[in-house]
Amino acid sequence: MKLKNNIQKMCCFYASDWHLTVMLLPYINSKINENNQIYMKCENSIEEKMKMLLNKLDIKNKGNILNINWNGSAVQEDDDNTKNKIYIVSGNNEYIESTNKAINQFYETKESNVKIINCYEVAEDEDLNKIIKENGYTQLLNTKGESNINISK
Repeated sequence: MKLKNNIQKMCCFYASDWHLTVMLLPYINSKINENNQIYMKCENSIEEKMKMLLNKLDIKNKGNILNINWNGSAVQEDDDNTKNKIYIVSGNNEYIESTNKAINQFYETKESNVKIINCYEVAEDEDLNKIIKENGYTQLLNTKGESNINISK
């Protein structure tokens, strides 16, 4: 889903903080390789889980992953407009909505390319199609990476 010419949104669904951590690590690793600036906005921080996982793995970008912006309190901008910005937002609906609003307002007049990945913790009986349709998502992040969503209406 593209909001403005420079802001794109996608969704992600996870069962637990560990599931989110394991799913995000390959994505974050690949995006750091592509010279993106990554910001984590998590209602319940996964930084310690990410550190534990990284300590068990041999990953080239380990230092860069550990140095990303883990749960800064406000939307932040570095001065490097050559980098795409990726905000990974996880939490309840209210937290996701308020964080998205702050990001949208901050980048409203900026030229940066911004991707927001809204991560929803879901219960077994949760209707994922409802979340996707209500928010107009057209892309999904999962363990395979980014993919288009094809849901019949």
